[in-house]
Amino acid sequence: MNELQALNREYLDNALRDPQALHADFDRITEYMKASTAIHHGEYVRTCYKPKLFTEKIFADFAADMKILYGIFAKIMDAYFADASYRALFGFDERTEQLILRADRSVSMLPMARIDFFYNEDTGEYKYCEFNTDGTSAMNEDRELHNAQRLSAGYQEFTAAHATRTCELFDSWVDTVLALYRKKTGGSGVPSVAIVDYLECGTVNEFEEFRRHFEAKGIPAEVCDVRALSYDPAARVLSGPAGRPINVIYRRAVTSDVLSHYGESAALLEAQRDGAVLLLGDFHTQLVHNKTIFRVMQAPETLAMLTEEERAFVAAHVPMTKRFEERDLPEVLAHKDSWILKPLDSYGSRGVHAGVEHNDAWWEHLARKSLGEDYLLQEFYTPYVTENYGLKDGVFGRNPYYNLTGVYVYDGTVQGVYSRVSLSPIISSQYSEKTLPTLLVQP
Repeated sequence: MNELQALNREYLDNALRDPQALHADFDRITEYMKASTAIHHGEYVRTCYKPKLFTEKIFADFAADMKILYGIFAKIMDAYFADASYRALFGFDERTEQLILRADRSVSMLPMARIDFFYNEDTGEYKYCEFNTDGTSAMNEDRELHNAQRLSAGYQEFTAAHATRTCELFDSWVDTVLALYRKKTGGSGVPSVAIVDYLECGTVNEFEEFRRHFEAKGIPAEVCDVRALSYDPAARVLSGPAGRPINVIYRRAVTSDVLSHYGESAALLEAQRDGAVLLLGDFHTQLVHNKTIFRVMQAPETLAMLTEEERAFVAAHVPMTKRFEERDLPEVLAHKDSWILKPLDSYGSRGVHAGVEHNDAWWEHLARKSLGEDYLLQEFYTPYVTENYGLKDGVFGRNPYYNLTGVYVYDGTVQGVYSRVSLSPIISSQYSEKTLPTLLVQP
């Protein structure tokens, strides 16, 4: 049993000493979450009894690996901007390519990202799931879940017995934004910030929490819809509904949504084109956000420019990925549990199909339907399973859960961990997903 497994065993064994107190703790956590700001489309964020535990050593390992991954991303971006034949690997349409090529990546390669992966707690091995950039979310979930857990006697007992810490995800982002603004301007001024999305798509409660943290540090901030921005090209001034000039856009709207609302987003796009606002992130982040990056990372053209260490890293952590084509169909149908189909540019697991979730007939239907659309074929990696207490079919008990880990990275610095679990191998809000607060434990 390794150190992490021993900590998990300790937490669960302590809970068994008093089953009534265990259930009462879970009820307190649940009742807090129902009244919290972690609400999506009218639903509160579900969770389990025990938080996700990681050691500081594991967290440091995550941070070290992010340096290697970001080094690979940097080489891919450099090649994309320098070489039209390399750009063709991505297959972006002309409009998307133009947005990317006029982006300013000098301030930050990736201002914000959450790198999601399937981590094996027995071996330390993992495979990447997806790379989130501009739509990176769930910081408020982690904050509220820790508030809820502090009501639990089990949490109080564990944190009293061990040196632990939570991951701070709000003030650290405010500090990052301020540093990037001053890097851009070469000054020491205070910017005016707008947090923007198409608000029917966004997690507005989370945006408001970020706004409060900006304003607590003396930085004017507002939350607004992309379509509510206005731009004066003569004065080169972008404004929000409040009427004040905006210096920095914290973009939560993913690029696919911007393209879907292209005509309604003229103010943002014109200000970006003119360099009249610091856009965090600018559209070059789409090179990492779009799922075709998995295929590009494995392309011979990419591997040829990587070091031996980087090539080994790709082989170890990037699942085999290719465009889904007619010739793949026999293999996909014959070994359905080995494959997952993903749309090139989506979020929230929309349109994702895994063979393990379906019977043969429905899998064949989904596979044939996906052939007519822009889909990637990727090897399916079964997530690591841990035990926790929670609800299954409305009944409280100890259940096995599949795990997904996400690492928040702010301008290249690893800032925190996001943890999700599910009763099924597909970890998505469409299924039985639950979010856990992450607690880092000193040895």
